[in-house]
Amino acid sequence: MDPDNLDRQSDHDTVLACQIMSMPLRRLVRHALGLSEESMDLLTAVTDRLRTAEGALADPATLGEW
Repeated sequence: MDPDNLDRQSDHDTVLACQIMSMPLRRLVRHALGLSEESMDLLTAVTDRLRTAEGALADPATLGEW
């Protein structure tokens, strides 16, 4: 693995994160930069649960019930 390539990727991610207009979302993305894949999966799972709790996503527990 090329450490220089990792630095370029990190710099690119930081530039993109800074372009996000929503301050809370920008802050969340900047805090998430550099996390391991396992931590990113956990963060995604937590955000899915929060969105479900707020009614922004269908509740997987009730999917298919009509």
